[in-house]
Amino acid sequence: MSSIIALKLKSFKKNSFIVATNNLYNYFAYMSSNKFSINKPITISSISILLILVYIILFEFIWVTQNIIPKPSLIVDSFISLWSEYNLLDAFFETTAVILPAILIAVIILEALIKIFLRIFINYSGIVNIAAPFKYFSFFFVALILNFIFPESLLVELLFATFFLLFQLLKNVSHETNFLEEEYILAAKSLGLSKSQILSQIIWKSLKPKVYNNLVPLHTKLWGAVLIYEFIGASIGIGTIYRLAFNYNDLLAIISLGIFISIVILLFNSILKFVVSKLIFWK
Repeated sequence: MSSIIALKLKSFKKNSFIVATNNLYNYFAYMSSNKFSINKPITISSISILLILVYIILFEFIWVTQNIIPKPSLIVDSFISLWSEYNLLDAFFETTAVILPAILIAVIILEALIKIFLRIFINYSGIVNIAAPFKYFSFFFVALILNFIFPESLLVELLFATFFLLFQLLKNVSHETNFLEEEYILAAKSLGLSKSQILSQIIWKSLKPKVYNNLVPLHTKLWGAVLIYEFIGASIGIGTIYRLAFNYNDLLAIISLGIFISIVILLFNSILKFVVSKLIFWK
């Protein structure tokens, strides 16, 4: 009797998977028809949704005997435990209290000192070569030293994140000065603008969209740098949760935390794109 029930249950799961797969196929076939295919290619979000649905159906209902890839229900349970057992909420506020102010402070410093930086990059372009020996000098070493000297210091972590982002922005500024459009500069000189006005009103405004368009990928890099800093210190922030989950061999917590961080970064990237598109008007 039990074998008959098991066979029926297995047949039901297979039929459910076939029905769900056919529905997904019909949906995307309908979306790719002539009515919807005009100027509407399949987006990354659509592919992501499809992969997530396949993952849920396959590993939650069909291939339940495998033990390599965790089931979606286990990841959900682990995600809940992050809030109750690992204090994810406090760690999230600690990490964002570093990342968000670091972005603001780095941009303020860049805007306040941009004339000085532009003069250096334009008049002394070879000065960038001074940093060549440090090209492969990892920020990981800096994070180690700072955690050793200033353990459990949120202020030092903020300074680390701020200067990490500022140096990345300055690298972009230095790179973009090699592609200045001379027509703007010559036109400004013919109008009698001073060197200071040319730097701030012409050169910087022409470079600003290119520099700040890189703020989104730099924001993603900043998250990586901060998480590594916190992982080393193991005292504050989301990086500490990674350290604890690693020490406890809690693979599900590591995976669910990675999903959470990815969603947070994606959300913040969307906000940054919106802010940059509204504040940078020069084309």
